[in-house]
Amino acid sequence: MRFLITALGVGMSLLLLTGCVSQRTIDGKETPAPEFNAEEAAATRLALGLQYLQLGNFEQARVNLERARDYTPNNPSVQTGMALYYQQVKDFPSAERYYRKAIAGQPNNGDTHNNLGVLLCSLGRYQEADASFNTALSLPDYIKVAATYENAARCAAQAGDFEKSDGYFRRAINHSSRNSTILESYAAVLLEQQRYQEAQRILERRSQLPQLSPQYLWLETELARQLKDRAKQQTFGELLISRFPDSRQAHDYRARKAAPNS
Repeated sequence: MRFLITALGVGMSLLLLTGCVSQRTIDGKETPAPEFNAEEAAATRLALGLQYLQLGNFEQARVNLERARDYTPNNPSVQTGMALYYQQVKDFPSAERYYRKAIAGQPNNGDTHNNLGVLLCSLGRYQEADASFNTALSLPDYIKVAATYENAARCAAQAGDFEKSDGYFRRAINHSSRNSTILESYAAVLLEQQRYQEAQRILERRSQLPQLSPQYLWLETELARQLKDRAKQQTFGELLISRFPDSRQAHDYRARKAAPNS
Protein backbone atom coordinates (compact mmCIF):
# COMPACT_ATOMS: atom_id res chain seq x y z
CA MET A 1 0.00 0.00 0.00
CA ARG A 2 1.09 3.52 -0.69
CA PHE A 3 1.26 5.88 2.25
CA LEU A 4 2.14 9.54 2.25
CA ILE A 5 5.15 10.58 4.30
CA THR A 6 4.94 14.29 4.96
CA ALA A 7 8.25 16.02 4.37
CA LEU A 8 10.20 18.36 6.56
CA GLY A 9 9.94 22.01 5.65
CA VAL A 10 13.66 22.59 5.24
CA GLY A 11 15.08 24.77 2.46
CA MET A 12 17.74 23.28 0.26
CA SER A 13 19.87 26.40 -0.15
CA LEU A 14 22.99 26.83 1.93
CA LEU A 15 22.60 29.14 4.89
CA LEU A 16 24.83 32.10 5.66
CA LEU A 17 26.60 31.94 8.99
CA THR A 18 26.09 34.85 11.34
CA GLY A 19 28.29 36.34 14.02
CA CYS A 20 31.95 36.98 13.49
CA VAL A 21 35.39 37.10 15.02
CA SER A 22 38.30 39.05 13.62
CA GLN A 23 41.20 37.56 11.70
CA ARG A 24 44.32 39.27 10.33
CA THR A 25 44.92 39.31 6.57
CA ILE A 26 48.22 39.36 4.71
CA ASP A 27 48.31 43.18 4.61
CA GLY A 28 47.84 43.37 8.36
CA LYS A 29 44.22 44.48 8.34
CA GLU A 30 41.65 42.77 10.46
CA THR A 31 38.54 41.47 8.70
CA PRO A 32 35.59 39.62 10.16
CA ALA A 33 35.62 35.84 9.86
CA PRO A 34 32.45 33.81 10.12
CA GLU A 35 31.66 32.38 13.53
CA PHE A 36 30.33 28.84 13.64
CA ASN A 37 26.57 28.72 14.17
CA ALA A 38 25.43 25.24 15.18
CA GLU A 39 21.75 25.81 14.39
CA GLU A 40 22.39 27.03 10.87
CA ALA A 41 25.05 24.41 10.20
CA ALA A 42 22.59 21.73 11.34
CA ALA A 43 19.88 23.11 9.05
CA THR A 44 22.27 22.98 6.09
CA ARG A 45 23.34 19.41 6.89
CA LEU A 46 19.72 18.37 7.40
CA ALA A 47 18.72 19.78 4.03
CA LEU A 48 21.61 17.97 2.33
CA GLY A 49 20.81 14.75 4.14
CA LEU A 50 17.17 14.84 3.05
CA GLN A 51 18.21 15.58 -0.51
CA TYR A 52 20.56 12.59 -0.56
CA LEU A 53 17.82 10.47 1.01
CA GLN A 54 15.41 11.45 -1.75
CA LEU A 55 18.04 10.48 -4.33
CA GLY A 56 18.56 7.09 -2.69
CA ASN A 57 22.14 7.83 -1.62
CA PHE A 58 21.75 6.45 1.88
CA GLU A 59 25.44 6.64 2.80
CA GLN A 60 25.71 10.37 2.19
CA ALA A 61 22.27 10.92 3.69
CA ARG A 62 23.41 9.33 6.94
CA VAL A 63 26.69 11.26 7.04
CA ASN A 64 24.91 14.59 6.74
CA LEU A 65 22.02 13.73 9.05
CA GLU A 66 24.37 12.47 11.76
CA ARG A 67 26.42 15.63 11.45
CA ALA A 68 23.24 17.68 11.88
CA ARG A 69 22.37 15.59 14.92
CA ASP A 70 25.83 16.16 16.39
CA TYR A 71 25.44 19.92 15.96
CA THR A 72 21.95 20.06 17.55
CA PRO A 73 21.18 16.84 19.45
CA ASN A 74 17.77 18.03 20.67
CA ASN A 75 16.47 19.45 17.39
CA PRO A 76 13.10 17.81 16.55
CA SER A 77 13.51 18.47 12.82
CA VAL A 78 16.86 16.69 12.81
CA GLN A 79 15.40 13.81 14.83
CA THR A 80 12.62 13.49 12.27
CA GLY A 81 15.21 13.48 9.49
CA MET A 82 17.02 10.63 11.25
CA ALA A 83 13.70 8.79 11.61
CA LEU A 84 13.02 9.14 7.88
CA TYR A 85 16.48 7.76 7.12
CA TYR A 86 16.06 4.72 9.37
CA GLN A 87 12.59 4.11 7.96
CA GLN A 88 14.02 4.05 4.43
CA VAL A 89 16.74 1.55 5.37
CA LYS A 90 14.17 -0.56 7.27
CA ASP A 91 15.69 -0.11 10.72
CA PHE A 92 12.24 0.33 12.19
CA PRO A 93 13.09 0.35 15.92
CA SER A 94 15.52 3.22 15.36
CA ALA A 95 12.98 5.05 13.19
CA GLU A 96 10.34 4.79 15.89
CA ARG A 97 12.78 5.93 18.57
CA TYR A 98 13.67 9.07 16.62
CA TYR A 99 10.03 9.86 15.79
CA ARG A 100 9.14 9.65 19.46
CA LYS A 101 12.09 11.88 20.39
CA ALA A 102 10.90 14.42 17.83
CA ILE A 103 7.36 14.30 19.20
CA ALA A 104 8.60 14.75 22.77
CA GLY A 105 10.38 17.93 21.69
CA GLN A 106 7.63 19.18 19.40
CA PRO A 107 4.31 17.55 20.33
CA ASN A 108 2.19 19.78 18.08
CA ASN A 109 3.94 18.81 14.83
CA GLY A 110 1.25 16.95 12.88
CA ASP A 111 3.67 15.78 10.19
CA THR A 112 5.64 13.76 12.72
CA HIS A 113 2.51 12.15 14.19
CA ASN A 114 1.39 11.28 10.64
CA ASN A 115 4.77 9.76 9.78
CA LEU A 116 4.84 7.75 12.99
CA GLY A 117 1.39 6.45 12.10
CA VAL A 118 2.64 5.31 8.69
CA LEU A 119 5.53 3.49 10.35
CA LEU A 120 3.33 1.81 12.97
CA CYS A 121 0.84 0.70 10.33
CA SER A 122 3.64 -0.88 8.27
CA LEU A 123 4.53 -2.87 11.38
CA GLY A 124 0.96 -4.10 11.82
CA ARG A 125 0.38 -2.00 14.93
CA TYR A 126 -2.92 -0.72 13.64
CA GLN A 127 -4.51 0.71 16.79
CA GLU A 128 -1.38 2.69 17.63
CA ALA A 129 -1.17 3.90 14.04
CA ASP A 130 -4.80 5.01 14.11
CA ALA A 131 -4.14 6.93 17.32
CA SER A 132 -1.15 8.69 15.75
CA PHE A 133 -3.16 9.71 12.69
CA ASN A 134 -5.95 11.04 14.86
CA THR A 135 -3.51 12.98 17.02
CA ALA A 136 -2.26 14.73 13.87
CA LEU A 137 -5.82 15.40 12.75
CA SER A 138 -6.76 16.88 16.12
CA LEU A 139 -4.09 19.58 15.98
CA PRO A 140 -5.73 22.92 15.16
CA ASP A 141 -3.00 24.23 12.83
CA TYR A 142 -2.41 21.01 10.92
CA ILE A 143 -3.05 21.54 7.21
CA LYS A 144 -2.30 18.14 5.59
CA VAL A 145 -5.64 16.77 6.74
CA ALA A 146 -6.69 15.06 3.50
CA ALA A 147 -3.39 13.16 3.18
CA THR A 148 -3.58 11.94 6.77
CA TYR A 149 -7.19 10.82 6.36
CA GLU A 150 -6.04 8.89 3.28
CA ASN A 151 -3.27 7.25 5.29
CA ALA A 152 -5.71 6.39 8.08
CA ALA A 153 -8.14 4.95 5.53
CA ARG A 154 -5.51 2.73 3.93
CA CYS A 155 -4.32 1.56 7.32
CA ALA A 156 -7.86 0.71 8.44
CA ALA A 157 -8.37 -1.26 5.22
CA GLN A 158 -5.11 -3.10 5.84
CA ALA A 159 -6.38 -3.95 9.33
CA GLY A 160 -9.61 -5.29 7.83
CA ASP A 161 -11.84 -2.55 9.23
CA PHE A 162 -13.56 -1.61 5.98
CA GLU A 163 -16.27 0.51 7.60
CA LYS A 164 -13.70 2.73 9.28
CA SER A 165 -11.68 2.84 6.07
CA ASP A 166 -14.70 4.05 4.10
CA GLY A 167 -15.34 6.77 6.67
CA TYR A 168 -11.78 8.03 6.49
CA PHE A 169 -11.80 8.00 2.70
CA ARG A 170 -15.02 10.02 2.66
CA ARG A 171 -13.44 12.59 4.96
CA ALA A 172 -10.32 12.73 2.80
CA ILE A 173 -12.44 13.38 -0.28
CA ASN A 174 -14.49 16.00 1.58
CA HIS A 175 -11.29 17.88 2.39
CA SER A 176 -9.84 17.55 -1.11
CA SER A 177 -12.60 16.63 -3.53
CA ARG A 178 -10.47 17.07 -6.68
CA ASN A 179 -7.47 15.15 -5.42
CA SER A 180 -6.91 12.43 -8.01
CA THR A 181 -4.49 10.50 -5.82
CA ILE A 182 -7.06 10.04 -3.05
CA LEU A 183 -9.69 8.85 -5.53
CA GLU A 184 -7.22 6.40 -7.04
CA SER A 185 -6.26 5.15 -3.59
CA TYR A 186 -9.89 4.57 -2.67
CA ALA A 187 -10.61 2.80 -5.95
CA ALA A 188 -7.60 0.52 -5.42
CA VAL A 189 -8.81 -0.42 -1.95
CA LEU A 190 -12.32 -1.11 -3.25
CA LEU A 191 -10.91 -3.33 -6.00
CA GLU A 192 -8.90 -5.26 -3.43
CA GLN A 193 -12.15 -5.81 -1.52
CA GLN A 194 -13.92 -6.91 -4.74
CA ARG A 195 -16.43 -4.07 -4.39
CA TYR A 196 -16.50 -3.48 -8.11
CA GLN A 197 -19.59 -1.31 -8.45
CA GLU A 198 -18.33 1.10 -5.80
CA ALA A 199 -14.88 1.15 -7.42
CA GLN A 200 -16.55 1.96 -10.72
CA ARG A 201 -18.32 4.98 -9.21
CA ILE A 202 -15.07 6.30 -7.75
CA LEU A 203 -13.24 5.83 -11.06
CA GLU A 204 -16.04 7.60 -12.91
CA ARG A 205 -15.47 10.53 -10.57
CA ARG A 206 -11.72 10.32 -11.18
CA SER A 207 -12.28 10.30 -14.95
CA GLN A 208 -13.74 13.80 -14.74
CA LEU A 209 -10.45 15.24 -13.50
CA PRO A 210 -7.68 16.43 -15.85
CA GLN A 211 -4.32 14.75 -16.36
CA LEU A 212 -4.17 11.02 -16.77
CA SER A 213 -1.91 9.00 -14.51
CA PRO A 214 -0.54 5.48 -14.93
CA GLN A 215 -2.28 4.40 -11.73
CA TYR A 216 -5.67 5.60 -12.94
CA LEU A 217 -5.32 3.82 -16.29
CA TRP A 218 -4.14 0.64 -14.58
CA LEU A 219 -7.14 0.69 -12.25
CA GLU A 220 -9.48 1.07 -15.21
CA THR A 221 -7.91 -1.97 -16.87
CA GLU A 222 -8.23 -4.00 -13.68
CA LEU A 223 -11.86 -3.03 -13.16
CA ALA A 224 -12.65 -3.86 -16.79
CA ARG A 225 -10.92 -7.24 -16.39
CA GLN A 226 -12.98 -8.07 -13.31
CA LEU A 227 -16.19 -7.00 -15.09
CA LYS A 228 -15.24 -9.08 -18.17
CA ASP A 229 -15.24 -6.00 -20.38
CA ARG A 230 -12.44 -6.99 -22.78
CA ALA A 231 -12.88 -4.03 -25.09
CA LYS A 232 -12.59 -1.49 -22.28
CA GLN A 233 -9.65 -3.37 -20.78
CA GLN A 234 -7.81 -3.23 -24.10
CA THR A 235 -8.65 0.44 -24.68
CA PHE A 236 -7.28 1.57 -21.34
CA GLY A 237 -4.35 -0.83 -21.56
CA GLU A 238 -3.25 0.53 -24.91
CA LEU A 239 -3.59 4.07 -23.59
CA LEU A 240 -1.48 3.14 -20.56
CA ILE A 241 1.30 1.70 -22.73
CA SER A 242 1.14 4.62 -25.13
CA ARG A 243 1.22 7.39 -22.52
CA PHE A 244 3.36 5.80 -19.80
CA PRO A 245 5.39 3.02 -21.48
CA ASP A 246 8.08 2.86 -18.78
CA SER A 247 5.78 2.95 -15.77
CA ARG A 248 5.42 0.09 -13.31
CA GLN A 249 1.75 -0.10 -14.21
CA ALA A 250 2.53 -0.53 -17.92
CA HIS A 251 4.95 -3.32 -17.04
CA ASP A 252 2.25 -4.99 -14.90
CA TYR A 253 -0.29 -4.66 -17.69
CA ARG A 254 2.03 -6.29 -20.23
CA ALA A 255 2.71 -9.11 -17.78
CA ARG A 256 -1.00 -9.54 -17.13
CA LYS A 257 -1.77 -9.55 -20.85
CA ALA A 258 0.89 -12.18 -21.50
CA ALA A 259 -0.43 -14.47 -18.79
CA PRO A 260 -2.90 -17.21 -19.72
CA ASN A 261 -6.60 -16.45 -19.08
CA SER A 262 -5.83 -12.77 -18.56
